[in-house]
Amino acid sequence: MARVKLSEYAAKNLLVENYAGVALRMASLDDDVAKLEPSQTYIIKVDQGIKKRGKQGLIRLNVLRDNAKQAVLELAEKGYDRFVAEPMVPHEDSEEKYLSIERVRSGFKILYSSSGGVDVEEYPESIQQFDGIDEVPLPRRFMEHCVDVMDREHMSFIEINPLIVRGEDCLLLDAAVLVDSAGIWQASWGEDDIVELGQKSEAERVIAELNDGSPAAFSFRVLNPHGAIWLLLSGGGASITIADEAANKGKAGLIGNYGEYSGGPTREETQLYTEAVVKQIFQSQAPRKAIVIAGGVANFTDVKKTFAGIIDTLSKYTNELRTADIKVYVRRGGPNEAEGLTSMKEFLVKNEILGSVHGSDTVLTAVVDEALEAVHA
Repeated sequence: MARVKLSEYAAKNLLVENYAGVALRMASLDDDVAKLEPSQTYIIKVDQGIKKRGKQGLIRLNVLRDNAKQAVLELAEKGYDRFVAEPMVPHEDSEEKYLSIERVRSGFKILYSSSGGVDVEEYPESIQQFDGIDEVPLPRRFMEHCVDVMDREHMSFIEINPLIVRGEDCLLLDAAVLVDSAGIWQASWGEDDIVELGQKSEAERVIAELNDGSPAAFSFRVLNPHGAIWLLLSGGGASITIADEAANKGKAGLIGNYGEYSGGPTREETQLYTEAVVKQIFQSQAPRKAIVIAGGVANFTDVKKTFAGIIDTLSKYTNELRTADIKVYVRRGGPNEAEGLTSMKEFLVKNEILGSVHGSDTVLTAVVDEALEAVHA
């Protein structure tokens, strides 16, 4: 699966015990600023995966809480909306060290320099390479902690620069973390912790706008643009269960997307969501593709209504779906389950795109097993 970047705030929450940083978002700026300590001096940074922020003027130093909002608004004028505030750590430039840990086929590739900081790249001769943590001149407990977190949180790369070492204490002044996108189903971080390093797909943009304008919840992220299994899921629990099932069979790489619709969306909203997903599916170059429409047993999301919205979209693309031999696999439960499943099955049979249709009496993993078998047929 793809390597994606976590926000600095999310990365440090995973790596640092009792992390004192505060995430600042434009949408909730007043509430976020109120979390800052009034007597503390902060550094405020753009937190959207940007490198060399200091040289680009994307950092504000020595900011008190009373001035934090203004500092953020100044940075926001440059087009950013995610920031992190951290307590200032007074230190000498000579204390700054560099560390990176990358997961490679043989284990870990570790780079270390006792001359870290913003100009570390100008002194390549200072960088040492290690293949294990035993000989790295840093506290052993810290190195073990980093590797443990990498394993647990599906991290593929950590870069800490500057790193301040004071006895057995290691202070991460700046940290960048790449994670395996497939780990979203099992790790502590989630979709909102991932920062955009490139352009969103059209489907991602459309669904983000749909989510912003609705009391219901919609999310969508492309994990593998040429994936074979594409998900229309209701509820995050279904996402985790289905991804785990694919991973357990060694086929997580076939999943094209993460996403869900929940919170009682209308028929029209479900139709718009489905259309964005289907357009993304048609861009995949996988030789065989399947759509999985699934979810747990809903409490109040109307299965009949949301299925009507899905059918509205599929009706527009039945010829394309048949031509691409894309079958649809369904497992759903909740209010008006029987009516929704009946209408969905009738539609899929009529248009020759039926994979399978199951209700709440069938375990959720069955539908992904059927879809995985179909794309490997």
